[in-house]
Amino acid sequence: MSNYKVTLKSEVKLGTFYWVTNVTADSEDEAVNAAENMFLTQLASSDEWDFTDYDAEKL
Repeated sequence: MSNYKVTLKSEVKLGTFYWVTNVTADSEDEAVNAAENMFLTQLASSDEWDFTDYDAEKL
């Protein structure tokens, strides 16, 4: 097993969403699957999170 830092990116209707997390897995594919599952679990408990950092650029 190895440690992976996984960044998932999704283009959604109103913008781009990134999920970055650390997982332990046997392969890169398994690491991506684990990160996706962690994201879905986190969404299910959305009352436990909010955005804590941001970057805003004037256009």
